[in-house]
Amino acid sequence: MARLPVKSHAAHEAALADLSCPHLGEQGCQIYAERPLICRLFGATPRLACPNGKRPEVMIDPKIEQQIHQFFVETRQVLV
Repeated sequence: MARLPVKSHAAHEAALADLSCPHLGEQGCQIYAERPLICRLFGATPRLACPNGKRPEVMIDPKIEQQIHQFFVETRQVLV
C-alpha cells in the first residue's frame, strides 16, 4: 500500500459511494503492477465474484479461499 499513489479523502469517498476504487481510471486500473492482494483475487474466488460475470476457467479452491479470507481478517486487509 505504501507504494500506491496517495489519493485525497474526497477521491476515497467518491469511490466508496460508487462501490469503486480510487485507483480505477477511464482506461482501467492505474496501479495494476502494484495492486493489493484483494484486487489480484477479485473475480477469481466465489466470495469475490466479478459483478460483470467475468471469471477464470478454474476458480480458486474453496479451502484456499477460506485461508485467504482468514489472512485478510488476521492482517486487517481493507479495500483501498
